[in-house]
Amino acid sequence: MDNLQTNTANLPPNEFHIGFTMAGAASAGCYTAGAMDYFFEIMNLWEDAKNGKLPEGWDESLLKHVPQHKVTVDAMGGTSAGGMTTVMATIYALTGKVAPVNTTENPTQKKGNVMYDSWVLMGDEAGKPLFLDTTLNTRDLDESGKIKSLLNSDFIDTICDNAFKNDSAPKNKLPYIADNLELVLSHTMLRGISLAVDFTTPAAQLRKTKKNVEHSSFEHFTISHFKLNYNAAADKDKYLPLEPFHPINNKALKLATMATGAFPVGLKFREFFQDELTTAYMQHITQKIVFNRLSDVPAADVPDMLFPQNFPNPYKFVSIDGGAINNEPFGEVLGILKERYGKKNADDAYKYALIMIDPFPDVPDTKPYEQPDDLFSVVPAIIGTLWDQSKVKRAEMLDAYSSDYYHGEIFPVRWQKKDDEEPNPIACGSAMAFGGLLDISFRQHDFFLGRLNARNFYRTFFSFPCEVAITQDSNGEDVYTINTSTCHPIHKDWTSDMIKMFKRPGKEKGTVLLPIVPDLYMLKEKFNGGEEPSPFEKAVPWPQYDAGKLFALKGKLQQRAKKMLELTYEKMTAEEKEKGKNPVSKAWMNKYYRTNLWTKFTGWIGNGILGLLFKWKKNSIAGRMAKAAIEWILKDLEQKGLLKNKGMK
Repeated sequence: MDNLQTNTANLPPNEFHIGFTMAGAASAGCYTAGAMDYFFEIMNLWEDAKNGKLPEGWDESLLKHVPQHKVTVDAMGGTSAGGMTTVMATIYALTGKVAPVNTTENPTQKKGNVMYDSWVLMGDEAGKPLFLDTTLNTRDLDESGKIKSLLNSDFIDTICDNAFKNDSAPKNKLPYIADNLELVLSHTMLRGISLAVDFTTPAAQLRKTKKNVEHSSFEHFTISHFKLNYNAAADKDKYLPLEPFHPINNKALKLATMATGAFPVGLKFREFFQDELTTAYMQHITQKIVFNRLSDVPAADVPDMLFPQNFPNPYKFVSIDGGAINNEPFGEVLGILKERYGKKNADDAYKYALIMIDPFPDVPDTKPYEQPDDLFSVVPAIIGTLWDQSKVKRAEMLDAYSSDYYHGEIFPVRWQKKDDEEPNPIACGSAMAFGGLLDISFRQHDFFLGRLNARNFYRTFFSFPCEVAITQDSNGEDVYTINTSTCHPIHKDWTSDMIKMFKRPGKEKGTVLLPIVPDLYMLKEKFNGGEEPSPFEKAVPWPQYDAGKLFALKGKLQQRAKKMLELTYEKMTAEEKEKGKNPVSKAWMNKYYRTNLWTKFTGWIGNGILGLLFKWKKNSIAGRMAKAAIEWILKDLEQKGLLKNKGMK
C-alpha cells in the first residue's frame, strides 16, 4: 500500500524542488562550502535577473534570454563536516546577504560569508597565531584534567559561536529557500536506545507470567530534525525549531552542529541533555528512523513502537560524529521530498532532485585483496568490517533499486592536463582527511575546487535531455524548436535563443541538455563570444606545504603528547574508588597472592621506581610520539604531491 500523494498534484508545471545532502568530510568541509557558495551565487544571479536586475556592466538585452521557471530548496541534511556546512549554508540563506567568494585575492581576510569565513579562515587571519597552533595547546587538558580528544577542540566552539552571531541586521530569507525548509543532522549515540521484540509465547500470556521474554537490539543512530516554520503547538517533540538567530531556541541547533562534527577520538565528543532533545522527541525520532518514516513508508502503515516503561527521562547521551554510522544521510533528505511530493509514477516528469556533495565518495577498492593471516592483520580487518557494516543503507538500497528519482553528486575532480585526471584531487584529503588543519592554502584550494566542480555540475550534469527541431532562419542561423511532448515542463517555454545560450550537446542527434538551474555566467560568456577561464584554473595552484611550519610546532606537539601521557599515567595508577567491591574475589586473590611486609615493601619500591622511570622517560616518549606524527604527516603529504621539496639545508 502506498497512500502518498503523487508528485503531479498541486504543483505548477514550471516548479522544481531540490534537497541537498552533505557528506562527512573532516577538514574537507571547505570543499562542500565552496560547492554551496557557487550554488547560492548562480541562484541569486538568476533570481535577480528574473526580477529585471543584472550585475553592473551586463548588457540589459540579456534579460530576454533569462528562463522564468522556479527552483526551490526544500531540505538540507548532513553529517560531520557536511552537517556543519549544512548549518552554515542555512544561516547564509536565512540572513539573505549575498556575498559569494569568487576571487582568490586576500585569502586571510574575512569575506562576510559564513561558509568561507568558517571553513577557509578557521581563525587563520592575518596577524593571528596559526590555526594549527590552537589545536595543539593544552588548555583543554589543564582545565578538565581529562583527555577528551587528541586535538584541542575549542576551535570548533569558537567557529560555531561566530557562525551563530546575530549582527542585528534585518534578516530576509533568500527567495528560493522554502518557507517550510527542513534540516537534518546525524549523530552517533554512545548510549543505545533499546528496541525490544516480544518473544512471549501464547501459553505464557495465558499464564500471566510476571516477566515477558524480550529480545532487544539497540539503536545508536539518531538525527536532530529542524523545521523553519516550527509551530510549537503542532510540532513540539516531533521537530526542533530552526531559529539560528534566536538566543534561546538556537541552543539545540548549536549543540547539534558541534556534535555531528565530533570526529571520533580526534575531536571532542558532545553531551546532550533534556534541554536540547526531550525524551518525547527521542522516542518520536527513533520510531521514524527504525521504521524508515523519513522515507516513503506511509505513516498509516507503521505501528506505534512500545518503549520500556522505565525509558530514561531525561534521556542523556554522548554524541560522536554521525559519520561513524551514517556518513551520507541522503535517505533522510530524500524522505522529506517524498513526503511532500510523493513517489514518481512512470509517466510523471521529475518534480524534485537529490544532490549530494561528497568530498570523499566511497568507491570499491581496486587493490588486490590480501587475506588476513594472523591476529595483527585480523583485528584491523574486524574493526573495518564492523564499521563498514554499521553504515550499510538497506532501506536506501531498496529504494534506489525499486524507485525512480532524480539524483546527482558533486565530487572532487581535477585535471593535471587534458584527459589526465589527478588521482588525489583534494588537498584536505591528506593526513587522514585532516590535512586542512595544516595550512590555509589547502582549504582555499579545496574551496575553489568545490566551486569549479559545482559549476561544471550545474552547467552540464544537472539537466534534462530535450528533443529539438533545428531549422535555419533567413540569415542561416540555427533556430531551435522544443518538442513539448518530450521535454521537461520547466523547459517548455524556452525560446530558441535561451536554448542557444544554455544548451549542452546531447547523446543523440536532435537532443540537447538543458539545465535545471541556469548559470547566467554562461549567458554572459556566450553573449560576449567565448567562455572565460574559471578563477580556479587561473589562480589556485596545487598547494605545496612547507615542512618548516610543522617543525616549528614540534615543541607544542610534544608538550601536548607529554600532558596526555601524564593524565594517562594518573588514570592507570589511581586507587580503586570502591574499596569493598568484589570481596569474594579479593579474598581468593589474598589467599594465593598473600601480602606481607616484604611484598608490601618491594611493591612500594617497585611503584616508586615505576614512577621515577615514567618521570624520567615521559619527555623522551612524548618526543618519539611527536616525531612519529610529524614523519607520518610528511610522508603522506609527499605521496600526494603536497610537500614542498625546496628550502632544505
